[in-house]
Amino acid sequence: TVSDYHIVWSGESSRYMGYQAQANYYGFLISNNDWSGRWTRVMTAGQPDDLASQFPTFYAKRHPYSRRYGPLNKADGIIKWYESVDRPKSEVIVLIDPDNWLTNSVADIAKKVKRGQGLAQAAWYSGSSQLKNLWKIVCKERCNEPVYATAVPYFIHRDDLAVVAPLWRMYTLMLKERTEVDQAFKQQYQGLQIDWGAEMLGWNFACTHAGVHFTVLPRVQVRDVDSPLPKNLEKEVKMIHMGRAWFPKNYAPAEQWRHTEGRNWNYRGVQVWCKCNVTADKIYPWPIPEGTDYQSRITLEYLYKSREKFGVIPDSPLRPRNYHEPLA
Repeated sequence: TVSDYHIVWSGESSRYMGYQAQANYYGFLISNNDWSGRWTRVMTAGQPDDLASQFPTFYAKRHPYSRRYGPLNKADGIIKWYESVDRPKSEVIVLIDPDNWLTNSVADIAKKVKRGQGLAQAAWYSGSSQLKNLWKIVCKERCNEPVYATAVPYFIHRDDLAVVAPLWRMYTLMLKERTEVDQAFKQQYQGLQIDWGAEMLGWNFACTHAGVHFTVLPRVQVRDVDSPLPKNLEKEVKMIHMGRAWFPKNYAPAEQWRHTEGRNWNYRGVQVWCKCNVTADKIYPWPIPEGTDYQSRITLEYLYKSREKFGVIPDSPLRPRNYHEPLA
């Protein structure tokens, strides 16, 4: 049978991405999304890695520009997925990032998607006048249409994504290539993080170009650096955006894992884990003490229990020794 919706994210084969694939799939399985949804990792590489036999994976060769800007893989991978025999059959596609770990079913949101009408989280730059100004400069179609400032998760009709994905890649490349040669342009739109965030802006512009409208939703995901989520909202939020984890300051064993990085977040507790740390795929602080905030608890619980369920990810030439270096 065809699932109601298909959850997909883009990544590479690396030490940095390995545990994220494992924990992301674990979240899919325990959040009741496996009842009516599917899950796929769209991996950019010249060959499958050893995790492809364990976690549903589509792989495609990389675009040359992705060596300079990795997030281009998001649009490029989706285009190649659609061009393959594995193209999605579900009517609704849910695009997330590898560090979006599902905590509740997204079926109630997915069922609201229609052709030409999607739903998504509000982007951090929502309300910025710069977004409208930038669209006027780069637009190719529908230049007078409003731009929806959306961020993952994106809920979109399968047929709309077929149109949006090539435009997404086009606008992403357009923005990146111009920032490389026009420093004044780059500086003017630095408030939108146009250098690193080009793929987010490219998505917004592609959807406007294609005439796909969005209902912008609050609090579909909660970020690690957001205020600790109140208990009464735990069933409402659909996923976390993981990054860091803290233990309470009065928990003495936390000192064995204390990070020197992340001092700006000291008020949250003792930072014991961060995806930015090159030991992130090796050291999982455990057990989790009482008083740990929601985002930290989900992060560390998914890390530990996904390894418990699927096994330790072995060292492999398919994941280069350098933490962030991807398989070619």
